[in-house]
Amino acid sequence: MSENIKNPPSDDAFPIVSTLFINKRFNSNPEITINGLSLTILDLIMQNQIKCNIEWPESHDISKKLTEEDIEVMKSITLRIANKGELKTSETSAIKLLKTMNKGKKFNLKEMLKQSKNSSIANKFYEDFIDYKKALENENKYTSKDYKDILSDGKLTNAGNDLKKEWKDFQKYLTSQELTEQYPPESVDENAAQILYGACFNIEKDTLAIRENNSTLADFIDKDGFKLLNAIFSNAYSNVSKKTKGDGIFYGINDKYTIPGGA
Repeated sequence: MSENIKNPPSDDAFPIVSTLFINKRFNSNPEITINGLSLTILDLIMQNQIKCNIEWPESHDISKKLTEEDIEVMKSITLRIANKGELKTSETSAIKLLKTMNKGKKFNLKEMLKQSKNSSIANKFYEDFIDYKKALENENKYTSKDYKDILSDGKLTNAGNDLKKEWKDFQKYLTSQELTEQYPPESVDENAAQILYGACFNIEKDTLAIRENNSTLADFIDKDGFKLLNAIFSNAYSNVSKKTKGDGIFYGINDKYTIPGGA
């Protein structure tokens, strides 16, 4: 095993890596889902394009059904959009979605969850998500049928399957204490990027457990921020009044999340 084990095997966008190479999927159609949107938000936090202030002092794991503590954690996490400089089209679309959904540049996750219950806001979220998805696909020349030499007619090619094996090896590195100690991340940025790759495969908490919580993104993951975003976006989707069959938006969370006590 060489130090190359800690290098991602390709430079594909985080949502595409997750879409194509995650171990378990809800169907065989490799569509970009709300998980991809959440990954883009995490990336923007890592880039400091979205400022994140967290007042909850302890680690947290979200429950299957939101609890009062989950809501308190969401209340303690404030996001502020501070995008400066040049952004990718998909990133601009994701930021626009957040601004529209929250009616401003600054909000906490509890407020965003509350907004997701409003059907008119949910409908706009749906429209904005479709715009985000199209932007992501266009800038990466990706479709659910074809992508580079990796995907053909909706299935991984031989090259795609070889790359999937490499991503599996990388996942082993992300969750192996022995390998991480042997080949540790060499900077705060690399540490954060590895945790974000962990989110691509739903192993972000396991990845963080053997790495330092030394960045805003790492602390956001420590509070189960990736799953909290997925819960909010899933809730918005569940409140959409009109949906397009086969839009690929939904993945992994089957329940509508309500705020305990109706707060």
